[in-house]
Amino acid sequence: MLFNIVVLVLSLAFGEPAPDGAPGLLSTRPTETRIRRTTLPNGLTLITQRDEAAAVTVLEILAKGGKQAEAPGKEGLAYLTTRLALEIPDESKARELTEMASQWAAADRGDYSVIHLESLTDHFEATLDMFLEILKDPLFTGMRIDRVRVDMDGQRKIESDDNVNAAHLGQMRLWLRPQNYAGSVFGEEASLKKLKPRDIEAFFKAHFAPDNLIVVAVSDMEESKLRAILGKAFGSLRPEPKTVRTPPPPPLREPAGDRPIILPRDSKQVCVSLGFGLPPLTAGSYPLARVFEYLLGKGPGSRLWPLRAYERLAYDVGARTTLMRDGGLLEAYLESDASRRDAALASLQKALADLYRDGVGPEELAETKAFVKSEFLRANETRDRRTGILGFFEAVGLGAGYFETFPAAIDGVTLDALNAFIREFGDPAKATVVFAGPVR
Repeated sequence: MLFNIVVLVLSLAFGEPAPDGAPGLLSTRPTETRIRRTTLPNGLTLITQRDEAAAVTVLEILAKGGKQAEAPGKEGLAYLTTRLALEIPDESKARELTEMASQWAAADRGDYSVIHLESLTDHFEATLDMFLEILKDPLFTGMRIDRVRVDMDGQRKIESDDNVNAAHLGQMRLWLRPQNYAGSVFGEEASLKKLKPRDIEAFFKAHFAPDNLIVVAVSDMEESKLRAILGKAFGSLRPEPKTVRTPPPPPLREPAGDRPIILPRDSKQVCVSLGFGLPPLTAGSYPLARVFEYLLGKGPGSRLWPLRAYERLAYDVGARTTLMRDGGLLEAYLESDASRRDAALASLQKALADLYRDGVGPEELAETKAFVKSEFLRANETRDRRTGILGFFEAVGLGAGYFETFPAAIDGVTLDALNAFIREFGDPAKATVVFAGPVR
C-alpha cells in the first residue's frame, strides 16, 4: 500500500530531542521569532514560532501519556494507537498528500505520543484538514490493526539488531521498569496479539482528548494567520464525555542486581554498557544531566574518548542520557571486539571511577558548557528538530519557554553542583553492566 511506504518511523528526527543535542540559544537566525503559548477554550495547548527561512510548515500533535500510560500486558498500545490515528483511508488521499510533498509520521515516547506533519506552507491547510478529518474519527478495524502489528514486529526486530540499542533496552529494563518506561515502544509480540479494538479505542479517547493534547507549529506563515488556522482547526475538537485517564498500576520494583546482564547477539563485536539511574526530570536536574553526559562521552575531549583514540579498545565510545518526567538513565558504553570484552569493561569502569574520585575542574567544565550550547545550535537548527524539542519540554512539564531560558541554566551549572551530581548518580559501584554481543 502506498500509505505504508509514505508513513515513516522517525525515532530520532522528532518528538524527543536529539540525543546529541542539548537546548541552548533560541535565535539562531534573525528570521526566527519568540515562542508563543496559549490554551484554547477546549483545553488544548497551542505553541507556535515563526521562522521565515523557508516556505515550510512543521506541526506536531502530542498526546500526553505515551509508554508510561500503558497498562501491564498492553505494551505497544500507545504506538499502535498513534499509528492507527494516522492511517490514510484510501490510496487517492495518500497520493494527493505525496503529490503535495507532505510527510507524516508517528512515534511514541516515554511521556507522550507524537503525530508529526511536514508540508510546504502553500499546502499546509489542505494537509492539516485531511489529517484532522482522520483524527476526529479514526478506523480501528481488524485489518488495519493487523497490518500495523506486522510493521511493529519488524521495527522491533530492526531496533534490537543493533548492539548499542539492544544494550540500551537492557539498561532501560533494569532502571526504568518501576516508572513503566522500560521496553520497546513497539511492544512485544505476545502483548500486541492481546490488544483488541476496544483497548485501542479506549486509549485513543482518553489520551487524544483536546485537554490532553499539545500542538506545536513552526512556520514561515505570518503568525496571526497561523494561529487563526490552528485555533479554528483544533478548537473544533471536543472531548469524549465520561472519559477518564487513570495511570496504570506501576510494575513491582525489581532490584537492578549486581551481575552483568548478557544479551546474546550474532555479531563479532560486543557493546559494553554501564548504566546509572538518574532522578526525575526538573529544570534543575536537566542541565546537570546534559553536562554530565557531554563531559563523559560526547566526542573528542570527553572522558571516554581516550579508550578509542589511545587505548584502541573501541570502535565507538559514547554516553547517552534518557530523560523523562519520572526518572532517567545515563549510559556509558563502548563497542569492542568480543575477545577484548573484559579489558574494555575494566577500562570503562576505571574512567568512571577516576571521574567519580577526582571530579571535574573549572577548565573542563567551561569547555563542556560551550560544547553543550554549540551542539544545540547545530542539532536544533532545522525546524523539525526545533518543533520536537519544544513539544518535549512542554510535555514533560518544563514548559516550551524552557527552550529560551536553558542557556542561562547551562551557564549556571557550578563545579560544586556538578561534582555533587556525579557523586550522587555516577557511582561506578552502583552501575549495572550489560553486554550485548556473542556469548563466550
